[in-house]
Amino acid sequence: MRIEILKNLTEHQTKEIDVLWNEVYPIKLKNRFGLLLNGIKEYQHHVLLNESEEVIGWAVAYLRNDEIWFSIIISTANQNKGYGKMLIESLKQNFSNLCGWVIDHNNDLKQDGSTYCTPKQFYQKNGFIITKERIESDILSAVKITFEA
Repeated sequence: MRIEILKNLTEHQTKEIDVLWNEVYPIKLKNRFGLLLNGIKEYQHHVLLNESEEVIGWAVAYLRNDEIWFSIIISTANQNKGYGKMLIESLKQNFSNLCGWVIDHNNDLKQDGSTYCTPKQFYQKNGFIITKERIESDILSAVKITFEA
């Protein structure tokens, strides 16, 4: 496994991450990967590749409203193997402060019909603080998390 840090993704990587996005996140967020960086000028991709050069995980850090925000995905087959921690550590090596939204409930379904389980504890184990700030919309109910080195 290796992490490649990139400014831009290849077309193939973009397609692989789009598939991961739809596989891992709740169905309400389906096909929204392409919208994540709309209007964002400063960002950095961290792509986790296996020995066959397939994308099995991805994270992005981007500047929005004077804060560095991030998003992360690990393929379902590769979760709970330490790869998420690898990507988080890669982000932390490049950014001293990070913000993100984490779904903090188990009420959403994924496209395969299974329950989307909150990764809140994962982030807490990796040094993130759960704030009181929330986002509530038709497609997302989440709490803001932050990390400061």
